Amino acid sequence: MKKILLLLLCFAMALSVLPACSSESSGEHGTSAPTEGATQAGTHAPIQAETSAPTDIPTGVPDETPTEEEPTMPVEPLEIGERYFIFRIWNFEINSLDAFKNIVDTVAADGFNAIKVHIPWHHVETTAGVYEYTAFDPLINYVVREKGMKVAISLDMTRRKGDTVLSEDDIMRDPSGNLCMGGSMTGDRLQISFNSENAVSKCVAFYQNAVKHYDGLYGEDVLFYLPAFSQYAETEYWCTAEYDHSTHAVAAFRTFLKENYQDIAALNKALDTSYGSFEEVLPPSTTAGNNVGQLWYTFRHQSLKNVIDRLAVAQDEVTANSKFALQLGCVYDTVSALRGTYGVADLAEHADVVWIDDGPLMNHHFSMDYIRSVLPASVELAQEIDGPHQNGATPERYLAQGLVCFERGCTYVSAANWSIDANYETYRPVWQEISSTWLGDNAPGVVQPTESSPILEISLLDLFKKRNPDGYIGRYNKLAEGGRFVYIKVLDDLTTQVPTEPLLAYSFPGDFATEQGVKGWSYCVYTRKKLVPMTFDAANNRWQGNGSFNLVSSGSVHPDAADTAIVFTAPKDGDISCSYSLSMASSDGDGIIFYILHNGEKITIGEARNGGILVTHDTPGDDTITLSVKQGDEIAFLVNKNLNTSYDSTAVSITVEYK
Repeated sequence: MKKILLLLLCFAMALSVLPACSSESSGEHGTSAPTEGATQAGTHAPIQAETSAPTDIPTGVPDETPTEEEPTMPVEPLEIGERYFIFRIWNFEINSLDAFKNIVDTVAADGFNAIKVHIPWHHVETTAGVYEYTAFDPLINYVVREKGMKVAISLDMTRRKGDTVLSEDDIMRDPSGNLCMGGSMTGDRLQISFNSENAVSKCVAFYQNAVKHYDGLYGEDVLFYLPAFSQYAETEYWCTAEYDHSTHAVAAFRTFLKENYQDIAALNKALDTSYGSFEEVLPPSTTAGNNVGQLWYTFRHQSLKNVIDRLAVAQDEVTANSKFALQLGCVYDTVSALRGTYGVADLAEHADVVWIDDGPLMNHHFSMDYIRSVLPASVELAQEIDGPHQNGATPERYLAQGLVCFERGCTYVSAANWSIDANYETYRPVWQEISSTWLGDNAPGVVQPTESSPILEISLLDLFKKRNPDGYIGRYNKLAEGGRFVYIKVLDDLTTQVPTEPLLAYSFPGDFATEQGVKGWSYCVYTRKKLVPMTFDAANNRWQGNGSFNLVSSGSVHPDAADTAIVFTAPKDGDISCSYSLSMASSDGDGIIFYILHNGEKITIGEARNGGILVTHDTPGDDTITLSVKQGDEIAFLVNKNLNTSYDSTAVSITVEYK
C-alpha cells in the first residue's frame, strides 16, 4: 500500500473530530464512549450539491459508437508477475489438521499454487481483547512451510448470536428491525453495523492484531489480507435484504443529511417532502432509484468506505509492505445496490487487490474490462470460480471463466465453495487445464488496452436506477468484437453529488413490490386487448398470470400464449422518458418480441416487427422513448413469446422519468 497516502489520510481523519451530538471522526478509534443517541463510526463528509444533478443525467445508455475523446484515466498496460490459482478452505467449523492437509495435498496435485484460509473473528476473540490463533497457525504453517505454497488470509468479521464481545445493538438490522443474521454453514452469523463505533473499533483492533501476528510469522509468503464483512465473506453489505436500519445507522443518516443540506427546507425541496426536522426522516425501506434512494445509497457507500479506509490504515501501521484486498460480489449487477458496491473505484482507493465474483452465466470479458478500466494498473485483479451449485455451472463454463479472467488481466483466480467430492473429481480436468495454461513459463499474452481501444461510457446513477446492466453489456459486445479490450469510462454521478431538485423517477425492478400499484407499477397479462392483473405468488416471490409461464419476478419476465405486461400508470400530467433494456437468459429459444402500448395504442420502437422489436440472447434490446402523458395514462411494456415459449425468460429493466 501507499504508505505516505495512508498516513496523510490518517492525519486528515484525526483532524475531523465533531461535537458529541454528531458522528465520530472516521479517524477516531473509539477511545471514549459515544454519547447516548449519538451517530457512530465515521463522519459522512458533505458532498457538493449540483443544481444540474441528477436531472441532467441521461437515463438512456450511451450511443454505441465509440467516442472520439481520449480516456480520462491513462490506459496503462498491465505488468503481471507470478500468477496464482487459489483454492479456498472454509473454517466455519475449524478443520482438523489432517482434514486440512488432505484438501491442500489434493488441490496442489491439480495445479493450485496457493491456499486462501478463512479465519473467523469469533473463533479468535471469544473474550474481549484476548486473541488466540492456535487453531489456525498449524494450518497456515502446513501451507507455507511444508508445502512451499503461498497463502491468502481472509478475516471474517461476522460474529455469532449470543456474543459477549459485541451486543445486538452493534449489529445491522433490516427495515423491520430484524438482525442481519444468517448465512451458509451456520445460520447465526451476524454482520456488524458500520455505524456502531463500538463494533467498528473492535473489528479494526482484531484485524490489525491478526495482520501483525501473521506478518510476523510468514511475511511475504502471505499474498494479501482480506477483510470480509458479509455472510458471504465479502467486503460489502449482505445482499439478502436492505441493511442497515439499526439505531446507529438511522442517527448517522440524519447527520449525513444535515451536513449536506444544512436546513430542513433544502432537504424538503430536494425530496418534495414536508419534514419538520431532520429527526423525522427515516431511511427508505428500499434503495429506490429516486432522490431519497440516491441519498440513502450514497450514505451507505460512505459508511462502508469509512470502515474499509480505517482497516487499510490499521494494516499499514503494522506492515507497510503487505497487500490489502477487497472482495466484492459484483460491482454492476442487479443486487449491487444492496451490496453497496457500485462505487468500486472509491471503495478501493487504498486497495492493492480487488476481487470480484462472477457467476458462470455472467459476461467475464465485460467484468474484467470493467474492473480494469476503473482501477489503476497497480491494483492486482482477482476472480472467483464459485462452487458447482451455481445456476449454469458446467465444466465448460468454468474452464472458460478461468482462462478468460487470466487472459483479461487477473493475477489471481480462485475456486471457492468446493469440497473434495464427486463434483470436484468431475472438474479436475478444468483445474489442470487452467493451471497448465497460465501458471507455466509459456503462458499466453494478456489482452492489453491500447490508445485506440473503443470506449463505452457508463453512468453509475443510471445503473442504480435501472438495476440492470444488460443494455450496457449489449453495447459492449458490439465494441468487443474480435476479443479486443473495451475501455469502460465510468461516470460516478451516484456517490459524488446530492440532488437539489425533486426527481420523479420510477424503475423496474427497483420499485418491484408484492402489491399492485406500488410506485405506479402493476403486473398483468395482456389478453383479448385487455390488461388482466396477475396474482402474487408469495412462495416463489413472483407475480403469476393465468398461463403457467406468465411470470414477473424482480427483474425478470416470462410470457405464455398471452403476453406478459409490466404497466406504469402516470401519477400526473407531463413529458416522460421511458428507457428500457432487455436480454435473454438463454440462447436456446427463438427470442421474444417486446413492444409498448400507450393507453392501448402500439408505439413503434426500434426495428418494427409485429409492432415491436425482436430480442434474442445475442441481440439484446435497449432504447429510450419520450411521451406526453396525462394523469392516469397507462404505459404497458409487453413481452410476447414470438413463435414459442421455450427459454423465454428475459431480464427487463425499465426507467420512467418526468422531464
